[in-house]
Amino acid sequence: MSHSCFLSQISIHESWNPFLSDEIISLISDIEKSIDIEKSTPTSNLTLRFLEMDITQIPVVILGQDPYPQEGVATGRAFEVNGLNSWHDKFRNVSLKNILRCIYKAETNKELKYSEIMGRLNEGDRLEMDEDFKILPPNQLFRYWSEHENVLLLNTAFTCEIGKPNSHSKLWAPFTQKLLKYIATAKPEITWFLWGNNAHQVVKDISISNKIETTHPMICYPRENDILYGQINPFEKTCKLINWTGK
Repeated sequence: MSHSCFLSQISIHESWNPFLSDEIISLISDIEKSIDIEKSTPTSNLTLRFLEMDITQIPVVILGQDPYPQEGVATGRAFEVNGLNSWHDKFRNVSLKNILRCIYKAETNKELKYSEIMGRLNEGDRLEMDEDFKILPPNQLFRYWSEHENVLLLNTAFTCEIGKPNSHSKLWAPFTQKLLKYIATAKPEITWFLWGNNAHQVVKDISISNKIETTHPMICYPRENDILYGQINPFEKTCKLINWTGK
């Protein structure tokens, strides 16, 4: 893998060896030649970090779209925000706030605004009210999902130019299609969280048996397929499969 910057900096799990054919490695190398890695996010050692996971142990795929374009924010895990140490820290990532609201609703069957949850959540990330709701802080939660629950947090574009969202999406599209088809074929029992139109369209030609299609957590309001207000809460539907709070 020495001819690929992205691949040479990670410890690839052997379960991905059938996927990493000469064709796939060539696709990755071509992408590297087409972008300025030093001006891209996330850093090259995090870009394809999902390949360090054992694909045979993955129960859930959460499909995002594009890395956060701000320098140093993307981690290589979809929706995770680097440097966010507490839910009480100020941050602008609305999707992450609504993800917490969805988890809270799945655990308590109550719909609250993010600010209302913060009013009840102490610095130990535990509610001080009647509900015994506890959750890991954001700098631990996504790592817990990935390393202990084997949840695959995947973007459909794996890099973008710093400050320019979706700037590399077309470059990654051929690789992403082959990757998603491989996962769906190799592990047909996986449950896919497909959030928003981009995720729905990306897999439209891929046969997926178990999928939960909702709106994207960026915007939540009452509608049938809304991730928070709709008929299906993906975290509630899979709560017996995954410990979403990490507690």
